[in-house]
Amino acid sequence: MKQILEEAAKEYWDKWLEENPNANHTRIVSLGFAFIAGAKWQSKQAIELLSSVLENWLHGGDVDYIIAEFEEKLNNV
Repeated sequence: MKQILEEAAKEYWDKWLEENPNANHTRIVSLGFAFIAGAKWQSKQAIELLSSVLENWLHGGDVDYIIAEFEEKLNNV
């Protein structure tokens, strides 16, 4: 997951630099940190949602219902 996150951040970063060649370097660094922090937050939320849904599955829940519940929770993040 970390490697995918870093690749996405670099891709976004490189594109942004191309579009903003005269940007203030402090803003550029802040943008990078903000992007990575947001991506980490989003991955943490997905893991927490999956954990709660899998807990229901372990207690004998219906598979179709569990998948639907996970999709619904993921869409509400």
